[in-house]
Amino acid sequence: MVFLDLMLDGSGRALPERATVKSPAAISRFLNHASWDTRKLCRMLREHALQALQSLYRQNPGHRPRLELLMDLTSLEKTGRFAALTDWVHTYNGVHGVHLVVLYLCCGPLRLPWAFQIWRGKGSPSPAQLALKLLRTVPAALLKAKRTPRLHADGGFESAEFIQGVLAKGLDIVIGVRCSRKLEDGRSVQEILTRGEMVKPTGLHQPMCLSWIWLYRNDEPEQRFVMSNLDLGGKYLARVGKRRWRIEAFFKTIKGRFRLERFAQHSKRASVLMGAALPKKQGVMRWWCLSALAFLLCHMQDLALPVKSPGTWADWGDLARTVRFSFVPEIRRQALELELQALDAFQHALLVLET
Repeated sequence: MVFLDLMLDGSGRALPERATVKSPAAISRFLNHASWDTRKLCRMLREHALQALQSLYRQNPGHRPRLELLMDLTSLEKTGRFAALTDWVHTYNGVHGVHLVVLYLCCGPLRLPWAFQIWRGKGSPSPAQLALKLLRTVPAALLKAKRTPRLHADGGFESAEFIQGVLAKGLDIVIGVRCSRKLEDGRSVQEILTRGEMVKPTGLHQPMCLSWIWLYRNDEPEQRFVMSNLDLGGKYLARVGKRRWRIEAFFKTIKGRFRLERFAQHSKRASVLMGAALPKKQGVMRWWCLSALAFLLCHMQDLALPVKSPGTWADWGDLARTVRFSFVPEIRRQALELELQALDAFQHALLVLET
């Protein structure tokens, strides 16, 4: 409960040394050594997510929202040496750290982190292969809805093996594609001049509808290509392709507010100063699971609030504080009592000095 209280601070500073009710060493023991079932926590999170989806379907029996599965890789940058995590820490796309392939479910207003896999470096299963493994964790009942579920992924998952694996499960796919990707007729993707043209990428027997969008994040606009097994038309496919970015918003929130990547300090010295041991794999997995739990609790709190106008973003700081006061009020009281005791001791010491 103390660690969940830290996560629900919502300021992005969920560090063990900030705890007042328990010591950093006690929190380290809770994460790395305490005998509680991490798998049971993961199952509980998935069961709650499944119940939320089923409840949404019951509320909309006539027109169920489409289930969208968002797949992406996020990098948790780390510096320093972590002896217990040597097979987890690698360099990918210029980033040194731990790299997670994440499956994120979106359905109507629901945003549900579902599962993740750790990329273990060259010679191990690729991110695309890990993504196919993640798909097997989704219940078959969800994948056989009347409205065919749709999987969204970026260009890092554009391999023929991945696309064919997704289509073999009966899912539709909307996926980013490199501009240099070759087509069967000898052209490359960037040579296509008409949005919505049906093309055949090399290695794929499935015709794909191709379109593109323009990003204006820098001085020069950046062209991003997207393709789908569905003939959605150029303009509509471009709009649908943007839905993948919802997982980017999830990554930004869970890293910024709930400190997904702060499972260890940057060096051994910093960890010793915390009074904590270097992270073990069990402790890191528990950190990630509790970070996802904090996100899920705040998201459910957001859904319980009155309907907001379209385009209004949730204030995750306010949501975290509300959930904190609702779920761990006794921890807040203990922390405040300790602070009052320290204040009383300080005031008493001042009075003694004055006399």
